[in-house]
Amino acid sequence: MLSLLEADFPKADGFVRAKWAPLLLRPILGSPEQFVIGVAAVNETGFHLERANSFARLTCLFSGDAETTILVAQAALDALEADLSVRAMEAILEYHPIFSGTILGEIGDAEGQSLKRIAASWMASLSSLYTASSETTLVTEADDLPETSRQRDRLPALVLDYVRNKRPGLDRFFSDEIREQHLRRRANASAVYIDFAGSRIVANFGTLSATQHVASVDRIKRRLWDLKVNRDDAKGGLAYRDHEMIVQHPSRTDPQFSEKQFDRIDEALIALERQADQEEIRFRPMNTISQIGDHLLTREAA
Repeated sequence: MLSLLEADFPKADGFVRAKWAPLLLRPILGSPEQFVIGVAAVNETGFHLERANSFARLTCLFSGDAETTILVAQAALDALEADLSVRAMEAILEYHPIFSGTILGEIGDAEGQSLKRIAASWMASLSSLYTASSETTLVTEADDLPETSRQRDRLPALVLDYVRNKRPGLDRFFSDEIREQHLRRRANASAVYIDFAGSRIVANFGTLSATQHVASVDRIKRRLWDLKVNRDDAKGGLAYRDHEMIVQHPSRTDPQFSEKQFDRIDEALIALERQADQEEIRFRPMNTISQIGDHLLTREAA
């Protein structure tokens, strides 16, 4: 029997975590003026140093003195890269500058598709001496990433619209994030989010995708965990409410998907239901928004 543990909830497929820090250049000694000339991203697997690539812009500021400033910046970047290759994480935790005009900025946590993407994204958002490529994808602080780390699941908002049209007023049972159409953000790893908290049922919604299968399964596991924590916290209360994980998945009659894709969906549904049963959470797979909305309406009308 599969057990639903916190360790079962991985990050979005293909993403890595890292520490990152900007390398700052202060060209005028004694002045607080500074430029971001590089960003280092480091984790246990390696490092990447993304360098400023538009140093020519300094010519507008320093004219003939720009060449010296650029040489100092390049030398500082070379020194940091050499230090990273030897000391890895320690190179940013205990930075040793070779010039008095270079310092390392505040160290942060981030997630991205690779160390290069993390570093390049922060350079694009922080540095006026950097021109981003078309492949650069912005990342945010790891603890402030959307729950999916990629694209949000639109299912909860669609269910809300259906229920609201059928029975105005019942939308008050949906979370503020869903009602206000906000991207859900997890403030920390232990935060618990509930999509629907009615008088008789507490439910989370999740889409089991045929095209983004692994990421959608991971997301549903996390939503199961939220329900478990919420249910355990509510034990001993005067009012008992069922806790349900409601999952929308394609119908077998949908011509867009192959037999192999449907087999993967069936396998996932069986495994997820076993995990839900283990934690005494009711697992409800459904095909359409109307089925999900009508189920909520019926339960709350009981």
